[in-house]
Amino acid sequence: MKLRNKSYRSNIKIHFIQQDSWVKPGEYLAWAERHGYEVSFTKCWLYEAVPEVIDADMLIVLGGHQSPATTKEECGYFDAEAEKTLIRNCVDSGIMVIGVCLGAQLVGEALGAAYSHSPEKEIGPVKARLTDAGKADPFFASFPDAFLAGEWHNDMPGLTESSTIIAESDGCPRQIVRYGKYVYGFQTHMEFTNDIIADGVKEAGESLKSGGQYVQTPEQLLAFDYTEMNALLANFLDMLAEDYAHPESVPISYIMEKMLAFSKGNIHDIDHLIRVWTYAKTIGELEKLSKETQYILEVAAITHDIACPLCREKYGNTNGKYQEEEGALLVKDFLRGTGMSKAQIDRVAFLVGHHHTFVEINGIDYQILVEADYIANASENDYSKENMTNFMGKIMKTEAGKRLLKIIFNI
Repeated sequence: MKLRNKSYRSNIKIHFIQQDSWVKPGEYLAWAERHGYEVSFTKCWLYEAVPEVIDADMLIVLGGHQSPATTKEECGYFDAEAEKTLIRNCVDSGIMVIGVCLGAQLVGEALGAAYSHSPEKEIGPVKARLTDAGKADPFFASFPDAFLAGEWHNDMPGLTESSTIIAESDGCPRQIVRYGKYVYGFQTHMEFTNDIIADGVKEAGESLKSGGQYVQTPEQLLAFDYTEMNALLANFLDMLAEDYAHPESVPISYIMEKMLAFSKGNIHDIDHLIRVWTYAKTIGELEKLSKETQYILEVAAITHDIACPLCREKYGNTNGKYQEEEGALLVKDFLRGTGMSKAQIDRVAFLVGHHHTFVEINGIDYQILVEADYIANASENDYSKENMTNFMGKIMKTEAGKRLLKIIFNI
């Protein structure tokens, strides 16, 4: 699996999955060519096999006449499962992923969210608007609050627990969905050009005959000037690629907000994770950890009890061993698409999967997580001073952790 290169990339590699000959990449390809980026294609209508992995920095999955439910019997060259596997692998590796129309629905499906029918059929430019989350997303800084968006669809992408709607319209509430820091689903066709529309009218003009509130005539579609929406898309792509090429660690505040949302108002779980994170952050800084180790520690502290809701439902308790068994897989799924590298996510998953194991502690991040979790549990469960003194003597290793335990409990 190719990991995201965290150094500057002046020549971004882009791979397109093109379903049908007439559903072209439009402004996506024009943008790449203007920058001189390296471009490759899987042309599905020519029966080219969808790869499981790609050597690229960006995957763009285009639309088509199919739906995610279309079988190979119904369309011999379309393989939804293969495309979803590629999308998952790309999300896991941390590269940029953009799904367009059908592609957006496949991104949602790949991440566990079933597509659904849009409330209204839309063909042609419609007035879309940014949500509050869209207005706050830095990659959409050039977008006005309301803008014209190209459309040609009946369906829309599903939503995962951690996805965010960026833009909506009266006919479709999921025009643009963010699934991760570098993972977006565009139900809208901001890439449309007059040439694409001309091909669409020729190849799929029958879909226009049914009419509808948001369905335009061929004459209206062909007369529209798509350059303004193309410019908005290009600005989004510029900002996305620039951030990807000059990455910073995903903010801890982003992980914290995401975990608070995951906790769904369980104040006990929220209070506990905040305590553990506070103690872990403090001990790590006092021990002068490297920036990367401190970062991994804090993410692990925030997510260490991610399996508690599942364990309560599945086992009737939050036994530590159950938490470890379930938590490692849950946290990988939780952090997928955040922009964290595979190596970072794997280390966090290891820590979450071992935070109740006090033998063979390997790594200062592991050691501090154990200490921080114990301090939080000691206050929540009214541990005796004898218990704390015993733990401090046998398990605690950091001087900062020992000092905090003594200060907090006056021992």
